[in-house]
Amino acid sequence: MFSEVQRSRFDLFMRRWGIWLVLLLTVVLLASSLQRVLQFTNGELGVPLDDAWIHFQFARNLGNGNGFSYIANRPTPGSTAPLWTILLTPVGWFSDQFVGPAMLLSACFLLLTVYLTYRLTLTLTGGDLFAALLAALGTSLAGRLLWAGLSGMEVTAFAACSLAALWVYARGGLTAWAALLFALAGQLRPEGHLLFALVVADGLVSMRWPQNSAEKPITVRNLIVAVLIYGLVALPYTIFSLSVTGKPLPNTFYAKTGGSALYSFDTLRGMAALHWQDNIIASILALIGLVPLWRRSRIIVLWLLVLLLAVPALVEVVWHHGRYTMPLIPLQMIAAVFGARWLIARLPQRLRALGWGVALGLVLVSGVYRLSYWSGMLGYNVREIRDIDARMGEWLATNTPADAVIAVDDIGAIGFLSEREIVDLLGLVTPEMWPVLADADVASAEFRLMHTLGVDYMAIFPDWHNGITAAPGVTNQLQLFTTESHTIVGRPEAGIYTIAWPYMAEATPQHPRDTVFGESIRFSGFDWDISAEMPELTIYWESVQPLDKRLHVFLHVVDAQGAIVAQIDREPNDGLTPVNRWQTGDIITDSYTIPLPSDLPAADHTIRMGIYSQETSSRLLTDTGADWIEVMSFRPK
Repeated sequence: MFSEVQRSRFDLFMRRWGIWLVLLLTVVLLASSLQRVLQFTNGELGVPLDDAWIHFQFARNLGNGNGFSYIANRPTPGSTAPLWTILLTPVGWFSDQFVGPAMLLSACFLLLTVYLTYRLTLTLTGGDLFAALLAALGTSLAGRLLWAGLSGMEVTAFAACSLAALWVYARGGLTAWAALLFALAGQLRPEGHLLFALVVADGLVSMRWPQNSAEKPITVRNLIVAVLIYGLVALPYTIFSLSVTGKPLPNTFYAKTGGSALYSFDTLRGMAALHWQDNIIASILALIGLVPLWRRSRIIVLWLLVLLLAVPALVEVVWHHGRYTMPLIPLQMIAAVFGARWLIARLPQRLRALGWGVALGLVLVSGVYRLSYWSGMLGYNVREIRDIDARMGEWLATNTPADAVIAVDDIGAIGFLSEREIVDLLGLVTPEMWPVLADADVASAEFRLMHTLGVDYMAIFPDWHNGITAAPGVTNQLQLFTTESHTIVGRPEAGIYTIAWPYMAEATPQHPRDTVFGESIRFSGFDWDISAEMPELTIYWESVQPLDKRLHVFLHVVDAQGAIVAQIDREPNDGLTPVNRWQTGDIITDSYTIPLPSDLPAADHTIRMGIYSQETSSRLLTDTGADWIEVMSFRPK
């Protein structure tokens, strides 16, 4: 057994150097994870999320004097982390190389997170050194936080800032400094607004029921000052957002929370599973520690539970390995040491040191067990973003005109590296997409909007846009990009396409006609090509006035006796340009490949055409009172 002198020396050593050893371990783990990433990418630095490139684009524009914009001088509140963008802005004053500095910054905030976990635990436990070091160690060994530390994203910055705010709050209540830190956290993630709301509620409760007799009482004056400070920090971006979109929160909030489900229990289960797997032993101890932690800090327990329960009400999927709740991991570790303290306090005095040793060993083993998985996941993620998004951006920069407009699914690396105007099909920086994403027929609404916004190319995951890419003659694939795995990128295959727009400003049919259906749709003429294996007919429609209903076109090929030998029945362009999308003056080309029977005799045949409502089966009458017209006669080969 150790002597009292040896134990005293050990305690002094750990008090002086313990946290520095944990921070050194964190640096080693970050370096090891980075080395693993470079093995995946053949030595090429990269980030595991395309979202990081969005911040780079905002930071570059802000630094170049183009305001808070994604497309230069076109203001938009497209970042949920405006403070992170501001922190990255100085990089752009010296270089376009944001990846390395952003990774370094997120890694530094991870180190700060580990340190603040230690300091907050010391405060909450009344100076229990071993408990504080164990919480810091558990945080350091959390593979998902190491992933975040090399992501170039705001996750660790929000974790550190919220921990700092909670630490100041635990030490002195809702002071001006605490309010400022909570406000800064709210500018790193919108979830920070929820945290401050909980703090205000906790402050109101503390006026009536303080947590302990030594706690500094919170006054009405404290609350008013705190709310004013928070408002002064939060209002500028809120006012900016209101002025641009008419909504108080960033674009990304509305783009990602537009799902139909009121609550996603799948998201809740997925996030709970991730937190459980971060460190299984710590998770068990955290469940035990919630009650004793509640007695010391209501706000931490509330934040742990409320954020986990709130996120599934906003999003229907677990985004990016649950990054929205990753900042809870340090608090989970604090709850775990409270659980360990509660259990160990029930052991005989002579066994308590052994109890702490067992807790340390189990937490250490459980954390180390997941490190290899998350370093590998980081490597896969970085490689996929390089293979798909970054390569697409580089290709567009080289192979498209400088004034080209690109419609994209992942806007970050493509927008930053191509330096082209972007139309964001997910609505993160293109608010015009919000009603499209909520439309019952997304494909046709998206197609119409892309035409309206002047899109020249699409850089997309084709599986997400089958209604467009599968339409005959509408798109042409220029380049295909693939990656070996599928762990973070939208799909392992993406393509760049040109578009042959059926919407036209003017047209000159080979065979002009002038027949109006239902006083709303003019048949202006057609092109005819019988040289192909199956004859091709291109119809030119003109919208006389808008309609709010969908209509079908029928084509009947009839023989000399009037018998139908072939027919087509569908909406214009297979539903990609439905009638209810047309605006007055639109000209729409609508191509049909007519499937003639192979044994059709070489005799005269006629093509008849009409328009009808599938719901009512009623046909639109022409300006002559007929319910169909004769388009042309022909003789098959």
